[in-house]
Amino acid sequence: MFSAFSVLIIDDDAEVRQSLVHLFERASWQVSHLPNAVNGVKRISSSNPDVVISDVKMPGISGLQLFEETLSSELSPPFIFVSAHADVTMAVTAMQQGAYSFLEKPFDPKRLLMAAQNAAKQFRLQRQNRQLHAQLAALSGLDQLLVGNNPELVKVRGDIHQFAPLMAPVMLHGETGSGKELAARALHNLSQRSSQPFVTVDCSAMASDYFDVMMFGSSTQETCYLHAAEGGTLFLDEPSALSNDQQAALLRVVDTGEYHQADSIVVKSANVRIVSATNGNIEQQTTTGQLREDLAFRLNNFSIVMPRLRDFSDDIYMLFNYFSDHYFRLYDVPLVPLDADDIRVIMAHGWPGNVRELKHLAQTRVVRSQQGDSSVSLVMRQVDGARNNANKSMLRPAVAAFERALIAQSLIDHQGKMDLVAETLGIGRRTLNEKMVKLDLDKSDFI
Repeated sequence: MFSAFSVLIIDDDAEVRQSLVHLFERASWQVSHLPNAVNGVKRISSSNPDVVISDVKMPGISGLQLFEETLSSELSPPFIFVSAHADVTMAVTAMQQGAYSFLEKPFDPKRLLMAAQNAAKQFRLQRQNRQLHAQLAALSGLDQLLVGNNPELVKVRGDIHQFAPLMAPVMLHGETGSGKELAARALHNLSQRSSQPFVTVDCSAMASDYFDVMMFGSSTQETCYLHAAEGGTLFLDEPSALSNDQQAALLRVVDTGEYHQADSIVVKSANVRIVSATNGNIEQQTTTGQLREDLAFRLNNFSIVMPRLRDFSDDIYMLFNYFSDHYFRLYDVPLVPLDADDIRVIMAHGWPGNVRELKHLAQTRVVRSQQGDSSVSLVMRQVDGARNNANKSMLRPAVAAFERALIAQSLIDHQGKMDLVAETLGIGRRTLNEKMVKLDLDKSDFI
């Protein structure tokens, strides 16, 4: 909804100042005023006016000096100077430096109002453009991901811009590392929900015992994924990893926007947009029963296919240089150009991890170039070795640590009352006891 324009009036002549205040108030502007420019910068910063109307020559600080000070800010408001005949030369100087306009006293009130309105409209447009650029800056990861002119990349960019304003679900298809979550964030950031939360749910990592509580909450734990994403976007990564019953519960949310908490029959409403992603074949998933056909139909209302890096090999060298330049600047280290062997390795590699793998390799090479390890083949072997070692032992301890933290917090919240803890976590009392023994948890440590 349009809000009234605001103006800051600065003039040391009380009679002129009051007449200007009266003029703009009658025109339904929000008006603030000062008798001099001494505190002008502070007032402009606090009130953020759409336009400043100032006398040119005033004691202490002139209107021109104030204008010059505001030029250092990221987005200074337009200045309109009202000047006596003797100050016209100074006003012209201000115009040359970027002031919006000036009127010689005595001025025509209608002309001043028209100039102020045009200046305010232009300034608001600049602010809106700046906000839009700020939103687009948040998509820098998407920009990096989709560098290049390959027709598939161009189509993805077009699809994202076309689908972003819609409320309908969108499903992203693509291999691991192809940038599905970045694309999901782009859909969110370019939508009217951009100021609201973007919440990611890794369905394949969600413990089945905790699904109902974590997704829908309970009478003792209102915080849940749907609650956290209220008004924004809920991103479901690999929904086919959920059980049939869990998918049915999600289907109701997608269909009606309604759900009920794990331990309640009271119907609640969820205002969320659903975006999902899969690295599998959705037709095969529905045929094998891995993904409910009705849920697949609704989630795949609109679809975007993320291309594989190896399908646009002509852009690989350009992408690697793009990421390398970014990290050399980020870490402020001397750029180490690729040699012929580096280029050969980059172009020959299959990139199973897609753009994510390419970006990570470029980052690692830049970091290790400070120790002289800038060979792509050497860095690639080191990265692969570290990844293989990590994958052997990483998952089980991570799951155990998550469960331990969740149970411990619930024990604290409920003063060790086991029935309440089990109910909150959405598991049976016996299951809770078994998990506490397995995780070496003693409730006396938490009460």
